[in-house]
Amino acid sequence: MFARISTSLAALAICLGTASVPAAAQTADDPLLKDLNGCLSGANPGTEQDFMTRLNPALNDTDRVSWCLFLYVNSNAASTGNNNALFETWATDNDTFQTNPVWPAPGAAEKPLRRPILPHIVKQQAQGGITPFVLPVSSTQCNPGELCIGEEVRRNRSTFNFIKDNRLYSRDGLKAYAKPIVFPSDSIEVKANWVPVSQLAQFLSGSGAPTDPKLYHLNTTTENGKQVQYALLSFHIISKMVPNWTWATFEHMNNPGRCDVLGCNDSFGANPPATAPQSNATGKQYPDCVKTPALAALFKAAKIDAAFANYCLKGSQTDFTDAQGVKTRLGNSVTEAGFLDTASCITCHGNAAFSFITGAFSTNRVFLYNSTPIAPFGPLDPGQFWLYPDKDPMRTADAAIFRSSDFVWSIPFCAIDSTGKSGCVAK
Repeated sequence: MFARISTSLAALAICLGTASVPAAAQTADDPLLKDLNGCLSGANPGTEQDFMTRLNPALNDTDRVSWCLFLYVNSNAASTGNNNALFETWATDNDTFQTNPVWPAPGAAEKPLRRPILPHIVKQQAQGGITPFVLPVSSTQCNPGELCIGEEVRRNRSTFNFIKDNRLYSRDGLKAYAKPIVFPSDSIEVKANWVPVSQLAQFLSGSGAPTDPKLYHLNTTTENGKQVQYALLSFHIISKMVPNWTWATFEHMNNPGRCDVLGCNDSFGANPPATAPQSNATGKQYPDCVKTPALAALFKAAKIDAAFANYCLKGSQTDFTDAQGVKTRLGNSVTEAGFLDTASCITCHGNAAFSFITGAFSTNRVFLYNSTPIAPFGPLDPGQFWLYPDKDPMRTADAAIFRSSDFVWSIPFCAIDSTGKSGCVAK
C-alpha cells in the first residue's frame, strides 16, 4: 500500500517541481548551498505526512528551517586576518547603497557598525520626532562608561544583485521602478549586533553570566587605526523562502534577560522547547538552551566556529497571527531593546515602504512603542498604503500612497538621494 502511495507522491513532487528541491539558485555547485539544501530537505520521508511536511518546510517545520539557515549563514569563511562567518563576507549597507554598489572583495574584514537602529528610533519617537538617520558607532569614540553596541546588516549575493540591477539603491531608481518590488526566493539578509570584547563584562554586569570571550563568535575590525575585537551578541536571519519571508532571531545563551517578556521558543532544537519569561526579575541569566539530538547532529556535520553552539533560537515567525487569530510577536533583547512587548519582525518590516506622492521622497512611518500605546503588530493596515483600501474592488484602484519595499526597510531608509547621500550608511 505504501509503495502505491509513494509512487503517487513522487508524481505529485514532479508536478509541483519539488522532486529535487534547490535551496537557492545563486551557484548550483556551491557546496554550502548543497549543505543548506540537504538540511532543508531533511531525511527521506517515511510516511505521507513526512513527505507533505517536506514539500514546504519553511511553513511546516519553521524552527528546523531557522536552524538550517543559522548553520548556512554562519558557515566558516575565515581567511587570513579575520574569523569571518559566511554572512560576514556578504554586502553591507555601505557596499549596497552608494552610487556604484560593489560586492565586497574576498577576505574583506571591514565591519561598518552603526548604533542599533530600532532603539534609536524608539528614543526619537519618545522625544517627538522620527529620523531614520543612524550614527556610526566606534569603540574608540564612545563616551566613558557608555556601552558601545554596534549593528550591521548583510545581504547575500541574490539580494544585493536584485537591488543593484534594478537601481533600488537610489531614490531616482525607486521612482523609475514602476512595478511591485518582489525579491528573488533565494534572498537572505542578516542583522547582527556586536559588543567590543573589552566591554563584554559591562554588558553582562549583574546577570551572573561568565565573561569568557571564548564562548562567543569573535571577529576583529580596524577602527581609527586600531584593531578592535568584537563579540557577537544576537542576530536576525530573514529569507524569502515564502512570500512574506521567514523570520528568526538568535541570541547568545548568556545574554541578560534573553527570554524576558516574550519567552524563548524552539520546537526543533531546544530541550525543553519553551522557556517562560521570569515574572519577578529581568535582565538575569536563563538556563542554557540544551541542544536536542537532532540539532546536535546538524552541528556535528557543519563546518562552523565551535562558539556558535552557544547561541539559542529565541523564536521564528512566518505569519502575522496564529491559527486562532492571536497576533504573533518576535524580537530579541538586544535588537529590540526597549519595546520587546510589542515587537513583531514581520509586522514592522511589512510596513517598509516609500512614497513620491507629494513629489518629494518620503518613507513610511515607523511605529515602535513600549507597552502603551500598543504598536500595530499583527496584520498590516492597508490604510498605510492606500487612500481608500476598502472601496468596491470592481472600481479602478487608487494610486498607492506608499509603495511596499517587500519587507526590506534598508531600501527606504538607505536609498541614496541625488547627491549620493544615504540616510543610514555608516562612514
